[in-house]
Amino acid sequence: MKNIALVLSGGTGSRMGANVPKQYQQISGKPVLVYTLERLQACGAVDGVLAVASPPWADTILQWRREFSLTKLLDIAPAGADRQLSIRSGLLAAQAFMDESPEAGVIIQDAVRPLASVSLLARLVETLQEAPCVLPVLPVTDTTYTSGDGRWVEGLLERSTLYGGQAPEAFHYWPYLALYRDTPEETLSAMSGSCQLPYSAGWRVKMIPGERENIKITYAADLKICKLLLEEEGRR
Repeated sequence: MKNIALVLSGGTGSRMGANVPKQYQQISGKPVLVYTLERLQACGAVDGVLAVASPPWADTILQWRREFSLTKLLDIAPAGADRQLSIRSGLLAAQAFMDESPEAGVIIQDAVRPLASVSLLARLVETLQEAPCVLPVLPVTDTTYTSGDGRWVEGLLERSTLYGGQAPEAFHYWPYLALYRDTPEETLSAMSGSCQLPYSAGWRVKMIPGERENIKITYAADLKICKLLLEEEGRR
């Protein structure tokens, strides 16, 4: 296949303060992860999907694949000890499904972003024709300060040059795989974000407009906001 998506679903949800990780919590009778997978299922630019999850959840996710007709979900790759190692695990597992074409693409998505639109997913894949690395962003709208100790303001940043990055992000699959395969684990684990490694290796990162509704579920209140947004979307 030409384009595959990796859905990172290995988080423990410690900031949520619940027994069940946030990506498996229910919204209107459906797990958060399923909403995320359904968006990828509906996107014609995505040929297949791998979930990257803790092994004890694999059977449950495969059960949801049957229950919700998630036919693009190919398999479950084991999550790593952190986000970066989970990306590596997913990229290695994806090799078995990918075309050898240099134009092959991979989308890295968070399981806890169930509101990323099909349109955003399609724009990411389309923009891979222009750049090897594509990142959706939103302009920073609040005045932003710097502080070394978290107590006293030490500086003020120029807001017009600041952007907040979102997931999903898209990459040329084969060179992205090579970066993650050949970078030592300790170096990977010191990084954050899916674009940091390619950017540090000299890749040009193309920014496209993100979506305000594409929230990341981090805290319990985010589940309530997500539920309201999904209900509003259903009424349109």
